[in-house]
Amino acid sequence: MSLRTSMALNVAPLTLRLALGLTFIWAGFGKVAYRMNVAPADAAILAQWGQIEGADVPAPAPTEPQVQPEDQTQPETQPESAPEPAEPEAEPTIPDEVKEILPDALEEPIREALPDEIPEEIQQDPASPPPAEDSAPADDAGGSIPVNFVAQSESSTTVKRVLGIALMIHHAANPGVDDQGSAKLPLWPASLAKGSIPVILAWAVAVLELVCGAAMLFGFFTRIASLPLVGIMGVAIWLTQIGPAIQSGSALLGFLPPDPFGMTPDGGYTYVPLLLQFSLMMASLAVFFIGPGALSVDRLIFGAPSGGGFGDDGRQVEFVPIGD
Repeated sequence: MSLRTSMALNVAPLTLRLALGLTFIWAGFGKVAYRMNVAPADAAILAQWGQIEGADVPAPAPTEPQVQPEDQTQPETQPESAPEPAEPEAEPTIPDEVKEILPDALEEPIREALPDEIPEEIQQDPASPPPAEDSAPADDAGGSIPVNFVAQSESSTTVKRVLGIALMIHHAANPGVDDQGSAKLPLWPASLAKGSIPVILAWAVAVLELVCGAAMLFGFFTRIASLPLVGIMGVAIWLTQIGPAIQSGSALLGFLPPDPFGMTPDGGYTYVPLLLQFSLMMASLAVFFIGPGALSVDRLIFGAPSGGGFGDDGRQVEFVPIGD
């Protein structure tokens, strides 16, 4: 076998395995080890699945009605109390700070110009901040819920990223309605989104990415490990790219996302996620057909296959390591 043929049959699988193994290990580890923020509605769904505890809303303290003792009774008629004598109006005074800087001759005219009653806004200490407006709406029980409770819920409700896959499956099976009130096309079978099935599927995806990625990296049961990766990428393309494009009704060629050469707000191409997923799926499929190559655990355990290439004359030749 020529060196070129030997390298094509051994080095090419190695490079594909390295790329696939590192990519899927990175993806699976990120789903398991890192967390993400979820909206309050999604947090409620996860709470129903038993994945997170319900949001702790501070319940207002109930106000107990004041009940008078039984032995204390109010008389039926109360004697009319004499009207309190009106207090003499206090003569307006000038603050001491003002007196220090004013001549004595001006105190009387200023005192006459002062109002009898100083408004409460002026009486308030100017150094103290103005009273805040009602920042918390009162509930029916007499308590109050902070207005930033929703924002705190959005920022503080964090879950493992693997649960984001479960939420995506749930929303794909229950898409709701569009702006016109018509039911959207479901992208996932409803039978595979009941109960905690989305959580089981999400964890299966994360574990398969880790296990199959490691198997791909070391070349251990490589052909078997490549098939789950092909399926995972195929489902990802459907749920994140092709399915939403068909669901929107504006798909390119009937199934592709619109605007293939569009740009994202951060300057990237809108088709990068689709092309990356497609490349990973095709690379996994290629490894399934060409095998692990010579530099793999499979070669150490099972040895070289009986035939894996063709000679220059078109005849099938033995698949041997590089240099033999």
